[in-house]
Amino acid sequence: MSAQVESNGGSAGASESNNNCVNDVRLLLLPENSTDSDGNPASVASSVESHKKFIDDLTRTIDVGHVRRKRLWRVPWFILLMSFVQISLHWIASECMQKLLIFKPEWNVEHWRLLTYMLLHSDYWHLSLNICFQCFIGICLEVEQGHWRLALVYMVGGVAGSLANAWLQPHLHLMGASAGVYAMLGSHVPHLVLNFSQLSHRFARIASLLILFLSDVGFTTYHFCHNHNRNPRTSLEAHIGGGVAGILCGFIVYRRLQPTNQKAIFF
Repeated sequence: MSAQVESNGGSAGASESNNNCVNDVRLLLLPENSTDSDGNPASVASSVESHKKFIDDLTRTIDVGHVRRKRLWRVPWFILLMSFVQISLHWIASECMQKLLIFKPEWNVEHWRLLTYMLLHSDYWHLSLNICFQCFIGICLEVEQGHWRLALVYMVGGVAGSLANAWLQPHLHLMGASAGVYAMLGSHVPHLVLNFSQLSHRFARIASLLILFLSDVGFTTYHFCHNHNRNPRTSLEAHIGGGVAGILCGFIVYRRLQPTNQKAIFF
């Protein structure tokens, strides 16, 4: 399928003829002869449309000149920035800097600790898990809902996690981005509720998020039963606080996505 765009001059017919020869770049990622076992291409139409819609979700188009439109990939700047800062601090943070950023409930006048503890991690395993999880969970959310909405959900989840930890575990110091990660995971609920019909691969998203959530629950249960929540000590309060905050904040700040029905030429 190719799109047709009229030019401003008198060469509309020539432009239309040229445009008809240009294939939608989204279809280049599919096999050229997508047919079923009976050689019927109609059976794969839904798969083609779902694939194109997924590319639409992750990209945007801008006008180029008077004739063509150019497709640009949306970049999840917030997730990339947070991951870069967390990895960098894990390498360069001194003991003094860690003491300055870690969350300690008894130091309630230093309010920056409500957020900065998410920049620190106890070891490489802790860091790797949170970086992988936040990229897997947050990239699609950011390109679909926008940088500032996701950043707000992430930070509200971090604050809610630290406050829940201070309330229920006042002697437990806190570090790690798990509260923000759980806030993004929880915010998938309002995102799916508000935009279920507009999202591509919606059932695959639900299945993957459920598998991720249940796997983490299973690992945490094993850690509590086998290791009695020691080495490392996991703050369930921060996880639950971040997840609940993500659900509530998502219903407040997330928006309904507009249908992407426009067709364009890409180069």
